[in-house]
Amino acid sequence: MGKAIRSFLIFVGAVVVAVSLIVAAGAILYRQERVTVPDNVVIELDLDREFVEYVPNDPVARASLGRKPRVRDVVEGLERAAKDDRVVGLIARVGQGPQGLGQIQELRAAIEAFRASGKPAVAYAETIGAVAPANGAYYLSTAFDSMYLQPMGMVAFTGLSVERPFLRDALEKLRLEPQFVAREEFKTAVNHLTETGYTEAHEEMDRVLMELQFAQLVRGVAAGRNLPESVVRGLANDGPFAWNEASEAGLIDGVRYRDEVYRDALAEAGEDANLMFLEEYLRRAGRPHERGPVVALVHVAGPIVQG
Repeated sequence: MGKAIRSFLIFVGAVVVAVSLIVAAGAILYRQERVTVPDNVVIELDLDREFVEYVPNDPVARASLGRKPRVRDVVEGLERAAKDDRVVGLIARVGQGPQGLGQIQELRAAIEAFRASGKPAVAYAETIGAVAPANGAYYLSTAFDSMYLQPMGMVAFTGLSVERPFLRDALEKLRLEPQFVAREEFKTAVNHLTETGYTEAHEEMDRVLMELQFAQLVRGVAAGRNLPESVVRGLANDGPFAWNEASEAGLIDGVRYRDEVYRDALAEAGEDANLMFLEEYLRRAGRPHERGPVVALVHVAGPIVQG
């Protein structure tokens, strides 16, 4: 019995030592891999895709959202790259852009902060909007030093609009009476069921929101394209624009294919310039805030309920 116990303990000890060596070797390789960022790197970034704020901690959400890029990853990646002497520029693809205005504001601020480091940032697009307006995507593109459009593309900068369908008349024809209680006149979530048209408060709310958002777009485009705000407002009324019209109006810096944009960007960076996607760069270089004071970021998602 004593020999059996002794043999078992020796076996367990050997397993522990082996596992420790494997973990240590993996940690060393991981650290080595993280620092393998070559000199003269031009970061690539695809902004014509969906971004998520966070991934919930459950298997179903991770399976569906786990591979989607997070806004935080882009923001921290650009912050890290701005302070990294190995990074010499940024090139990004824009397009229709499914992001909401809140995400666009954060991405745009991160791009402007990267440019503040003195490193060039270039954007290109096959088209900015095709069958629908793409005001947000174009607003995002104006954060770059220069913006190029592919021949036959278009810039669907058209201003903002809002549509509200009201179903009260249809429900009455079906002999249905919607019964809801709203707290004060600006709680308009169920107005499309209870009203036949805009109430005064509902109309005021939508109008003010559109005016504020449009004013922000105009200011950003005017600053990014070095145009007077009055001119930008007029262009929004005249859009959308074909590639040649957009160039003549100063909405873009020129008409080029993707390979031409990359060729010029790499030529400016130097003969030994390397391309690296932002996600890969962040994985190798590490996040900019891995040390220091800790602040908790709690994501709250879902409906507001009682209790």
